[in-house]
This record gives sequence, C-alpha cells and structure tokens, in this order.
Amino acid sequence: MKLFRCLLLTLILSLNGSVNAAFENIELMAGPAGMGSAYAAATQDTSALIWNPAGLAGLSTPEIAIGYLDLHGVLGYSFIGIAHPIRKGQTIGAAILNSSDTEGISHERIVLLSAATRVWRRLHIGINAKYFSTSVNLEQVPLGSGRGWGADLGIQYALITDRVKMGVVFPNLFSNLSYRRLKENTTDGTYEEPLLREWRIGTAVKVNFGSDTPDRKPDSVLAAVEVANGVPLIGCEYQYNVKHGDLALRLGWRFTHGFTAGFGYQHGNIGLDYAFVNEKYGSQTSLFSVRLSY
Repeated sequence: MKLFRCLLLTLILSLNGSVNAAFENIELMAGPAGMGSAYAAATQDTSALIWNPAGLAGLSTPEIAIGYLDLHGVLGYSFIGIAHPIRKGQTIGAAILNSSDTEGISHERIVLLSAATRVWRRLHIGINAKYFSTSVNLEQVPLGSGRGWGADLGIQYALITDRVKMGVVFPNLFSNLSYRRLKENTTDGTYEEPLLREWRIGTAVKVNFGSDTPDRKPDSVLAAVEVANGVPLIGCEYQYNVKHGDLALRLGWRFTHGFTAGFGYQHGNIGLDYAFVNEKYGSQTSLFSVRLSY
C-alpha cells in the first residue's frame, strides 16, 4: 500500500504542474532493453518506433510488434505498433502506447505516427508525430485531464558496408501539453507546458563469424555504446543460428540503473524477446515483446 500511495502521489503531481514524470519514455521493446537500451544506432525493425524512427528506413518487410511491462502489479504498460515499407528505403508506421493502474485511477495514452526515408546513400532520417492524452480519477471523481502533441527526430548513418552505424535521436524535440485540473472551488484550472526534451547519441558495430551459406547464416556479435541524456549505456548481443531459427543472447549496463539481460528467438516470421531490467523502474522487473513480419 505504501508503494501504491507513492505512485498515486506521483501521478497526481503530474497533473499539478510537473510534467517530467508524465509520459515517461518506458521503452517497451524487450530486445533493445536487454542490451542496456543502447539501441539508437542499431534499431532497424518496429523497435525503431520507440528508439529511433530513422531505423524504420532499413526495414525490408512489414512488421507488427506487441510489448508489455508490469510494475509491481500496480502499473501496466502496453505497446502495439506496425511498420510497413512503401518502397526500398521508405517506411511508414504507427503505434499506440497505454499505461494504467489496477485501480483505474490514472490512464495515459500516446498515439504515434512515424515516417522514415533514406535521403543520401546510407543516411536515414525519421520523424514521429505524437498525440498525448491523460486522465486522473479518484473513486470515480475526476481530478484532471490533459491533451497535447509532440515530435521526435531521428538520424542514422551507416559506415563500412553497414557494419558500423551511428544514431542520433531527439525525443520530444517539440511538444506542448495542455492540462485541465479541477480545483477545490469546482472551477477549472488550465495550464500548458512542454515535455522534457531528451537526446541520445550512439554507435553500433556488427561483426559476423563464418560464411553465409544456403544452409546456415553466420553467427554475429553486435556491440553498442550510447549516451542518453548524459548517461552512458553499453550493450551487446550474440546471435547464434540454430537448426530452426536464430537465438540471441543480450547483456547491457546503464551507468545509473544497473545491468540488463535478455534473450530472443526468431523462427520464421515470428520473434519472441524477453528482458530482465534492474533498478530503472524502482526494482527488478521483466519485459516481454513479440514481433511478427508478414
């Protein structure tokens, strides 16, 4: 109950002038999370909807993704996204991110539209346009609500035949939230504030082992280093080709939130990912996500 009250207080304060805690970037895809969230340069699937929209330009087939995170049985976060290449080097996407508590007190939603394109050789640029909505109620009594918009900008550049990539992301580069809260005298109070601007910059290196044959793809190691809002992140992934698919093992370290670990399995058009995340959300927790190409 103490934890629940603390979370409730945080949610209420988010409607009371402090928007830094509202619409926090939870990063709901387990694959990147298992690599310590160092994924701005490496992403090239539906995870790009969250990590770096420029990565969508490298997608070769349409893909759907679903992610989920449960915090202490009190708050639940869900994600569903779709990305569809319209031609080589150009992809559009959309996603919905929801968060709510088990008591129905708070609800946040982000509706996201993305577009990415290759603008010059190996240079990709992507943007997210986002619509925010939030509400807080206590015993079915509304305390306040909010609406707003935001935009993300992402850039990826590939070097040395795509083995080395660089990524830069500016989440909430532009944003505006309009809050309406119910005051004690039953009159409405409104105010507007932007979300906290963020930035991420990183690089990723992929090295293959062995030769690519019709019977077996080569194993590979992906290593990434990133700085997110001044915090260093490092991660690595070892991908091993097994008889009926690809197995990925992941480790990461965030210098303020500890280590992460995870694994993934890709079989045909279906990919399953799991990540163990330490400390970032107040204690240890797990993330799950599914990817489906079609």
